[in-house]
Amino acid sequence: MARRAARLAGGTAAARTGGGASAARPRGGIITGYLLKQIRQSAGLSQEGLAERLRVDANTVQGWETGRRSLTGTRVATLVELRHRLRQLGADPQLLAVLEDSAEADYVLAYILGSEPGAGGPDAHPLACWVPKRSFAYLLAWPFTGQPPIALRQASTRRGPVAPAPVLSQEERTRFFEHLRMVAEQSLSDRRLDEAKGMLLRRNAYYSLSWNSSSETTAWLRELEQGEARRLGRLESWSPSWTAARSLLVARARRGDKEPLRHFIGTGLSSDACQAASLNYWAYWIGEVPETHSSDEFMAGDLGPWSGAALLRRFAANLIAAEPLADLHAHSLWALLERRGRLLEADAQLARSIANGVEALLAEGDLSVQSRRELEQVHYGVRLLRKS
Repeated sequence: MARRAARLAGGTAAARTGGGASAARPRGGIITGYLLKQIRQSAGLSQEGLAERLRVDANTVQGWETGRRSLTGTRVATLVELRHRLRQLGADPQLLAVLEDSAEADYVLAYILGSEPGAGGPDAHPLACWVPKRSFAYLLAWPFTGQPPIALRQASTRRGPVAPAPVLSQEERTRFFEHLRMVAEQSLSDRRLDEAKGMLLRRNAYYSLSWNSSSETTAWLRELEQGEARRLGRLESWSPSWTAARSLLVARARRGDKEPLRHFIGTGLSSDACQAASLNYWAYWIGEVPETHSSDEFMAGDLGPWSGAALLRRFAANLIAAEPLADLHAHSLWALLERRGRLLEADAQLARSIANGVEALLAEGDLSVQSRRELEQVHYGVRLLRKS
């Protein structure tokens, strides 16, 4: 029993310190800790009640939930054991399913806050080695945007006057965004970095910087976009550069500057190959592609074997006038239905939802001429389908 309690309290000293790693990790589990609080509350347990059932001290549970004691610093087997125990105690399965991604988000957050840009070589940066999905990215964004990830938005487990999201200090927030700007700039000039990895690191940094509403970041994104445009020229075919440009322009649109993204839609998404690449990425992003990729190469070529049903529902749900990426969603919806229009034949309710959403967006949205034309074509096609 004592050994089991020691495992749940944090494992061995080597496990807690990363096997002797010298870099200190500041508060290395705030996302997972906040999620654990929601999971505990979904099971109807107090901190003391959960501690009793796990056979650990109540201070251990409190430390996990505040990030003072990193839950992600425990051994993998211990984290799996904890998840199974929480499932047995009646915790919400939807919340439990997010634990793995939250641990990944905490690792990346701690890496960025606890290391200097370029330390260990840019190719060692966690944002240079894999293509994140929405399930991870929204968790990492949570402390900055205050918006709960999609998988958690239905959960109503909060009790009392608690923060609606994991909390970072202003100093930590500033350090996070400064780190991302610096590694993006370094990736443009560091010859040690493979070009494809540099592009991946840069575009992941661009996307994450869209969570920062400061005028400094907005100006920095504008300056980087102008530099990338001069360096890359016209992007009319797919390449890793194309994906980096797309992410940068998405970040700028999220910060209120829509025109560069609209221009990219008209030029960088004009070819069949680039439209297919964009749809392949969308399908990967929302999880229709089960595999995890370490580079952007999977986007190239024809549409993948994903069905597109979940992606179509995603686009339908984002036909919102206030959405900063409304033009990109409109074009992507049009492109998907051009290739897989039969998806609507199997779901009359979704077809009605799309028709209503398109009508509302055309009436209220700030859209480009191209977006309006493509949405009108979508609306006409849905009407014909409903009549038949």
